[in-house]
This record gives sequence, C-alpha cells and structure tokens, in this order.
Amino acid sequence: METKIVISDPKTGKAYSKTLSTDEALSISGKKFGEEITLAFLGLEGYSAIITGGSYMTGTPMRKEIDGIGLKKVLIKSGVGNKEGVRRRKSVAGNTLSQFTSQVNLKVTKYGEKPLDELMPAKKDNG
Repeated sequence: METKIVISDPKTGKAYSKTLSTDEALSISGKKFGEEITLAFLGLEGYSAIITGGSYMTGTPMRKEIDGIGLKKVLIKSGVGNKEGVRRRKSVAGNTLSQFTSQVNLKVTKYGEKPLDELMPAKKDNG
C-alpha cells in the first residue's frame, strides 16, 4: 500500500508532498491525530509536525473523534459531504494511522535550519 504524506508550511502557505517507502510508513504507524512527530525519517532534520488529518485506502476521510483503525459507520451532523443540520450515517476512518492509510496531512510546528523549499524541491511539470 502506497502512503502519501502532505506537509503544510503555515509560514509560507505552501504544501509539499512525498510518497513514503514502506519503512517510512511503518515509522508513523500507530500515531494518532494531534500527535507531534519529528520529520527526521524524511530527511528533514530539525523539523517536527502535528498530524492534522488523513485518508483511508478507500479515500474515506479520517475523523479525529473516532478511535481506532478501520472504517466505522457513524451518525454525523457536520463535515465533508453533509448539509448543515442534517444527520446522516456515513463511513469514516478512525484516528489512528496504519498500513491502510493512503494519505497523511501534517502541519509544521518546529522548523529546522534549512527552508523546506531547499529540502523538498517542487516537481517540474512536463506539460
């Protein structure tokens, strides 16, 4: 299973993405929303970030208030794809990262010496 990581920089407003190897994905497995992790495993020395969101392998969004791994059907009244004031039963993923997590969203909280632009260069578009 391929895991993509999206790192948001609140100072610049830019986001950087990278596809993780299996070993890198295993290093963050078991972490929960709101936990702060160091980004040294990505080669970003001195950087740390907080987990702000993610997606399950089916594209289902993860919810902070749902504990555990895997999909659960819950009754929600707000959120993505739901009209305000209407309660609906939706499938959502739990708040714990696992091998089934396809995307992890992070927000930088502590900066290293080098800027992210140097460490994670933008990809050139060939079109």
